[in-house]
Amino acid sequence: MYINMNEILDKFSQFTSSYKISFDTEIVNFKFSTKNLQNYSPYCLYIFRANKLPKEIFNYNKINFLIIGEPQDLPYLDRCNYIILKENSISIFDIIKIIQSLLNFDDALSSFKEKLFYSIKDDLSISNMISIAFEYLNNPIMVLNSKYETCYFELGKTILDEPVWEFQIKNNRPHPEYSLKYNKSRENRLIAESSYNHIVTFFEEIMNHREIAIPIKHIDFSIGRICVLEVNRKITQSDIHILKTLAKMMYPLMVCDKKFLNLETSKLDSVFSDLINNPKPNMLLIRKKLSNFKFNLDSNMYLLCLCDLDNINSKSKINYVKQMVQGIFEKHYVFIFEQNIIVLYNNKNSFDYFNKGKEYKEFLEFIQNYTLSVGVSKLFDGISGIRNAYFESLSAINFANHLNFIGDEKPFINFYDEYVLHDLMYDFVVKKKLHYILDSTILKLLADNNTNLINTVKYYLDYNENLNLIAEKLGIHYNTLKYRIEKLKTKYFIDLKNSDSLIKLRLAIVALEISEGYKLDLGLN
Repeated sequence: MYINMNEILDKFSQFTSSYKISFDTEIVNFKFSTKNLQNYSPYCLYIFRANKLPKEIFNYNKINFLIIGEPQDLPYLDRCNYIILKENSISIFDIIKIIQSLLNFDDALSSFKEKLFYSIKDDLSISNMISIAFEYLNNPIMVLNSKYETCYFELGKTILDEPVWEFQIKNNRPHPEYSLKYNKSRENRLIAESSYNHIVTFFEEIMNHREIAIPIKHIDFSIGRICVLEVNRKITQSDIHILKTLAKMMYPLMVCDKKFLNLETSKLDSVFSDLINNPKPNMLLIRKKLSNFKFNLDSNMYLLCLCDLDNINSKSKINYVKQMVQGIFEKHYVFIFEQNIIVLYNNKNSFDYFNKGKEYKEFLEFIQNYTLSVGVSKLFDGISGIRNAYFESLSAINFANHLNFIGDEKPFINFYDEYVLHDLMYDFVVKKKLHYILDSTILKLLADNNTNLINTVKYYLDYNENLNLIAEKLGIHYNTLKYRIEKLKTKYFIDLKNSDSLIKLRLAIVALEISEGYKLDLGLN
């Protein structure tokens, strides 16, 4: 339901000292505030005490104010609708009740909000707020943090008969099958990262009742959620409003509560983060710190960096994925750095490729299910190479994302070994300095953009000079291939039997791939 400023004026006429209504608008919501807001909506009524009104507002077209007490002379009020109430003529709770009745708010919701207002005034805890909400919902309530740990719950005298919740409360972590099903749903994760939208979850195979959850965000991250189990009675739309109100009231307390914002970074995590951040770390000090953890300092290692392709800033997902990755790489070290999950894969004294490891197949299936992209560094020796390995893994992901036109599908695991030449050539392409590294004959071939000859060179390099196979892959006759090779020699003075030419031709093909993938001009004309 919506109302307008004239209807509000009519209800508050006996308390009004002055007003100005210069435009008509449909008001569907209200907000009582004690500080300036970033954004104002023309469809909301903003309630301020006069001494709390902001000094200036920049986006002040069509704003509706209900002001308690006489305000200062504020220029922006000339462009706004406002009703000024006499100081101390009516309490804030009665004001809110009247607005709620005009908007046809539910009586239970109104009563609940009033109780919550009083709970804030009396400095009650999150636990107290949960108890108040339970009185109205008459269903079990649980508050989880971003790591899915149980921070608060209220069951009353309810007999749960719900294995998922019983497991969560007893073990302080989610039921394994519930976690797997919930986090595999990209839709669930997207909803969970948007403020105050509710999620309905019911997995028939493992649950007896529906669960309704409201995520709570801080800045760009979901820091927790309020869950209600539909046991004693069905959840109504009014109950959803109660949950959303509870989430908004709890938020200021949650951001001050370490249960919700602490990622539980260990001392060992901090050492590795310092190694990545600091180009010149104190290696003696770091070796001393790591020696306390019995960490093999000089082993051969790969560094794996896991990034979220969904682009959902979710501490919930990060922590869940970290737990799953730790389960796959039990003998290796896993930590979080800048919203990415890092695996230090201890290759011991082996020089085998990472994809030859026993965990590789399980890991590949896992990252495909959870829309992750992984960068794998080159094999490096000892902890001093961690920083360089981290940037190699990021480069692998970056090049794979831009150069995926080369293959049929975007790869999930990207090896830096496959992009070493791309990393070498990238700056030469960006700065248009290919002449520093390529011969003028090769530059002329690129400038002429003779696709037939360029493709011939590419396949010649890829298939180790096997002319029959190259002709088959190009879909041309063997003699046509011989003619093209001869033309490279006569027109561009490029001899495919010359090893130095082959090396530079490989660099030229890489430069073309970078140019196409990053939409960069080679600067040859």
